[in-house]
Parts: sequence; structure tokens; C-alpha cells
Amino acid sequence: MRVHITPEAFTLVPYDAGEIVAIVEDIAALIDFPSDVEIDLDVDEELFAPLTGHMSDVVDGRARVWISGANFEDKKKPRHFSASQARDDLTVAMLRAKDRLSPDFTTAGTDGEISRAERAAWDVWAHGRAAKLGVKVRRQALLYEYRLQHGFTDVADAAFERLLDADTMTWDGIREVCRETGAVDRPASKVPVDLLRQKA
Repeated sequence: MRVHITPEAFTLVPYDAGEIVAIVEDIAALIDFPSDVEIDLDVDEELFAPLTGHMSDVVDGRARVWISGANFEDKKKPRHFSASQARDDLTVAMLRAKDRLSPDFTTAGTDGEISRAERAAWDVWAHGRAAKLGVKVRRQALLYEYRLQHGFTDVADAAFERLLDADTMTWDGIREVCRETGAVDRPASKVPVDLLRQKA
């Protein structure tokens, strides 16, 4: 199989690696992910709710997705796997990995390098496409996270709607939104999920 999962066996939570790999394969087919690209999925099972997050990068031609184990956890039954939750979050992560394989996103830095405002705008676009594929999107929560980076203004909200509805986008387009909302003038800060990885 082209999907490689770490860990191969879960010891802290009762997740089934084979089931997760199958979900990733289904998503890859759904979003028309390039069939010749290997996918490395790193599930950090040590991070539990509410420490959720995911990162998507492309290294040496391979898609690398890191995701917190908490993203797979059933919100009503702690420490139990939710296939629907896993599918929703992995779809967004995989869409962003696919973006990175496009010439339109070759100049984007890694998830640890881009600004929180850039990541927030990119996430909105990814969620908008995921919603069109049937993924459940918590719109108000997404809007709130976006506003924290782009401001609580009519200009920012209008840009949010454009991102959510857009069928196509480029990295330059993401950065233009950040300039339009004034987010580029905000102090630089690390991507929250990057902080989660610095556990000691």
C-alpha cells in the first residue's frame, strides 16, 4: 500500500491502524489525490482532547501528514475511535497536502514556517472544499478561529466567505487575503499545532 502509518500498532488508544489507512485511501480516491505519491501518516497518540491539530507537508515528493490522536477521538465517548471524525479531519489535511503538490503552492513554506493568518485562510479554503464533498464543517467555530487571525471586521468576513466558496485558489491568493484583512501586520507567532509537537 502507498499509505504508511506511524505507529503501526497503537498502544495508548484502541485505534486500528488498518482502519485508518483504509480511510486515507478512500479520501485519496475522493479528492483525486495523485496515485503516484506516497503518503506518510504520523498519528500522535500521546495527544488527547482537547489537544487537536494536524499538519500537511510534502517532503522529497512524499506527502507527510501529522495529526493528533485526539482528532480521531469520539467526542461523546472518550478514548474511542470515531471513523466519521477521522474522515472529516483527514480530508482537510489531505486536501492541503494535495495543494502542496500543485505548482500554485510551491512557494508556500512548511506548516511550521507559514504564519497563523496564512494557515487560517488556507484552512478555510480546505474546509470549504471538504464541505462540498460531504464533510461536516463547524462553520461558526471555523469563522471564529479565522477571525482571531484576520480580525472581527466586515472586510475579514467578506474574505472568509470568498475563501469558503472558492473552487480554486493559489498561495499568492492566500497571501493576498492576509494583506487585504491586515493580518500581515500582526506579530509573527508559531502555528498552534507546532507547539503541541514540542512536548517533553
